[in-house]
Amino acid sequence: MEGMLIYDFEKQELNLIRERMEQLGFSNMSAYIRKMAIDGYYIKVDFSEIHELARFMSIDSRNINQIAKAANTYGWVDEKIIADMKTEHEKVLKTVKDYFDKLLEIM
Repeated sequence: MEGMLIYDFEKQELNLIRERMEQLGFSNMSAYIRKMAIDGYYIKVDFSEIHELARFMSIDSRNINQIAKAANTYGWVDEKIIADMKTEHEKVLKTVKDYFDKLLEIM
């Protein structure tokens, strides 16, 4: 081991460190303190919205493929089906745009 650093924290400081560790998903205090000492920050990103966007886009793509298949098979597609698909597609695009607008605000 290259060197050891020993520091005596106050009880309040230790509680605050543990609280912040939990918020960022750290279970090892040494790793957390090392990360903070070296980098000064840690960014935790929640990708659940991106997974939801990918799901919407996948559903949207399947709908488009089904319409294309029907058009190729039968030579036509009902106007209502196309209008409904277009409405759903616009919702997906708006959701994607809103998400990326939120990301741009952060940056």
